[in-house]
Amino acid sequence: MKKWIIIAGAAMLALSAGGVAAQQSVPRRSHYVLINETGSHEFDLAYKMSLKLAEKKSGIENALVLLTALPASKTIEETATSLFARLRIGERSHGRGILYVYAVKENLMKIEVSYALEGEIPDAVCRRLEEAAKTYMLSEMPQDFVTELIITTNLRGMGSKREAGDVSRPKWLNAEFLSGGAGAHDTGYRRTLDDYQRAIRRLPDASLEQFAPSTDAAESVRRYLASLEAGIGDPRLPLLTEGSRVFRAVVPRNDAQQQRIYEYFTSGGAYRLIFSGGLGLAVPPADKSNLPIVLRLGSDSLWYVDEAKAWTYFHRFEDSEGFYVKYADNPFFAELRARNPKMGRAIYDNHARTPPLPAYPFSLAAAVHAGEAAIGANPRTAANYAALGDLYLFEMDWLAPAIELYEKAVALAPGELSYRWRLMDVYLVSSRADKMLAELKYLAERLPGDKATREWYREYKKAYDFDNN
Repeated sequence: MKKWIIIAGAAMLALSAGGVAAQQSVPRRSHYVLINETGSHEFDLAYKMSLKLAEKKSGIENALVLLTALPASKTIEETATSLFARLRIGERSHGRGILYVYAVKENLMKIEVSYALEGEIPDAVCRRLEEAAKTYMLSEMPQDFVTELIITTNLRGMGSKREAGDVSRPKWLNAEFLSGGAGAHDTGYRRTLDDYQRAIRRLPDASLEQFAPSTDAAESVRRYLASLEAGIGDPRLPLLTEGSRVFRAVVPRNDAQQQRIYEYFTSGGAYRLIFSGGLGLAVPPADKSNLPIVLRLGSDSLWYVDEAKAWTYFHRFEDSEGFYVKYADNPFFAELRARNPKMGRAIYDNHARTPPLPAYPFSLAAAVHAGEAAIGANPRTAANYAALGDLYLFEMDWLAPAIELYEKAVALAPGELSYRWRLMDVYLVSSRADKMLAELKYLAERLPGDKATREWYREYKKAYDFDNN
């Protein structure tokens, strides 16, 4: 597989014990500047990859500094200004540089841009992005926001304001939602499905009746695209599956992000609809950087949009066009490959399979509770953890609990490689590049005759070796 995902990362810069904020001399810096003084480093490789690929595309040097807290008696503005000068951001890119500084304790972000970019990225834009960070950096996927932030600022720096859009907080994501248990939280708080569903129910009323599912699959797609064009990211969109509503709550998207998805999907012309059993697929034109729309036929004869399946059945590499099928047993794989020979083999081939598709609608809460009960009755059975992980992943694309469950399955059955492939996948899409590489190395060593897996590991390892390429 000759592609890799554009998500960030790399090793923490060597600094004195006093920390970068307190350092008075010019700190030694790497080519791609990531300074992480927090206790969490699982996304470092992914963050650095974002910095690298953004510079490659825009010619703008990007730097990211994550602080546990601001220095004593210093504001976020003073801290960012000082770091920008001392790290010489933009010096090697003709004075074009962007610095992102985030302080965890204060939940504050500052975006410092060089003089050469102030016309394209004015203070007003930076302030909107910084305000959005107060919500997104407390979400379950803060790394997604950082990646989106880097993409947005670099698009603006290149003069692509329309494509960049905005990264403001979604209109529906208000304080009531956050206090309902699905947003800001104390360290160590474990959000549950009940938390998210309760928070969704507490959202203020919205007029979404025109986006109901239809008995005609083409009409459901038309309504869904109309909702994207209108920038609606509300998790209560009626034509979504229940799991997709949870997915939207876990990974909130604002108006501009939804509209960008719409524009990408429709920019290449007409899409085509294909069907297999109780599933449908709206396929964008070949070589367009977007995922297909997955449709799911309910027992009520209505066609729902399954956003979670779009992310779990398929993969889109940020440095390439088009999408790829993840699993060889995907019911659409043969037809997709026949229509687009460049698609090649499924990413995970037959190493792992998609779980059985339950009849829809069904109660997610009841299914989760049944999975938890099975684990409680047989806590040493790895398959029980993997099955519940599959429910979280394939029905909701909720990565945090899925990762925990697959890790437990692997701990109980380390020789079951299908669990490790699943774990490698969720590490990849959740920007945990270190852990992804470790799993891929393990698989390559256990599958010496699998040339594709060994080559994939070599290419990923090389891509994340920032010191030598």
